[in-house]
Amino acid sequence: PISFFLLNEGVSLPCRAQAGGGTRVESVDMAGFVRGRRPRLGRRALALVIAGLCAAVVVGLVSTAFLAGKALTASTGSSASTPSFAGSRQPPTREASGVRLQSALAVVTRVTNTLGPWGTGGLVTLILTALGLNKVKVWLETPSRPYSADDASNSVRAEYDTWTREGVLEHYWGEHIHMGTYTPLKDQKGYNKNDWFVVSFLRATYGHLTGQYKDFIEAKLEFSKEMLAWSGATAPKKILDVGCGIGGTSRFLARSFPEAEIIGVTLSPEQVARATELAKEAGLTNVKFQVTNALDMVFKDSTFDLVWGCESGEHMPDKKKYVEEMSRVLAPGGNLVVATWCERDPVPPFTPEERTTLKYVYEEWSHPYFISISKYGKLMEGTGLLESVTTDDWTEQTLPSWRHSVWVGVWSPWYWIKVSLKRPKAFLGFVRDAYCLERYHRAMRRGLLQYGMMKAKKKVA
Repeated sequence: PISFFLLNEGVSLPCRAQAGGGTRVESVDMAGFVRGRRPRLGRRALALVIAGLCAAVVVGLVSTAFLAGKALTASTGSSASTPSFAGSRQPPTREASGVRLQSALAVVTRVTNTLGPWGTGGLVTLILTALGLNKVKVWLETPSRPYSADDASNSVRAEYDTWTREGVLEHYWGEHIHMGTYTPLKDQKGYNKNDWFVVSFLRATYGHLTGQYKDFIEAKLEFSKEMLAWSGATAPKKILDVGCGIGGTSRFLARSFPEAEIIGVTLSPEQVARATELAKEAGLTNVKFQVTNALDMVFKDSTFDLVWGCESGEHMPDKKKYVEEMSRVLAPGGNLVVATWCERDPVPPFTPEERTTLKYVYEEWSHPYFISISKYGKLMEGTGLLESVTTDDWTEQTLPSWRHSVWVGVWSPWYWIKVSLKRPKAFLGFVRDAYCLERYHRAMRRGLLQYGMMKAKKKVA
């Protein structure tokens, strides 16, 4: 926990910075991606930390050697002199090199005598620990799942398949794999967006223990309710949930409109299987799920009265095609509503630091790129099919979700510990995800990222 705090609270350790930016793909087939190569926490980093812990034990022996060196220096220092090489390009003699080595040894000896064996051990431990933390920081800040396209694989599908099989997201997040709403933010107990990471955790924990902090899963269900109310949809007969996850929103819509037919689509076969299983357990017969490419949907034009896209646009390599496909299958007079993570408007231009942050948040979770809220509005208007296009920024009411996603794992760690014992590599993934959630929180808090909401109605000919 202390290491995680240091890495998150701005302790400055020298590390390799990655150049920001990256090529935006405007039109790439969603059929496949290459699963990004994960950066590994090298053995050297672990070795440095372990060496730091062992240094305090062995430093006594080293100190003894230093004291012996001091005695040697004292016995030879009076007769030894350092040759002058002023004005000469000749290399130092072996005798001069020996004297310099003795001088350096004398300095180390004086430091050792001043600090004492355990003080020296503590200093060595701090140095080696700092080097180890630097290695960990570099590992954390090197994106592990960059977006890439390839016919043989799909990184988005692969990641969601893994998360669904392990069940960690479902255990902690419930049925709804998206942000929650905490409106109004000023009335929320246990959260202050400007708190440091540790202070925020302590405040949230107190609120959690005293029953003042909002329930994490309940917040997600309330988001779906607020999104539905904001969409303006009243009595749709056919609903499409684009990027349905394990079907939480689809089942919510099935309960809200029992006479309607709901179809949820996703790239993940594991999500389809789990969503279908949960719908069967809930006794819902008006909802079904299928694997479908959102950029090339199999549905006919003007099929659905409500098209719903919640946090699926982030993964789309072609935002224009994403909007066009949803508009195409929307029936005249029907409602389109989209919730998605966005970057701020690119005016003023992004700074190098902002581009580095964007590169990280894109590539750590297999996102090709984000666009601004206003850009989504222009894409909707550009289809020529939609009217009453409206956009909104819901960053403030969703902001607590990022850190809340970390807190629930700390308050109840048993499930992810069980998964880590079965698959030890999963633990490193959980650490990376917690770090990434904090990076998203900070980017949203500072205005670099925004939570965008878009809605429109399809024109009636």
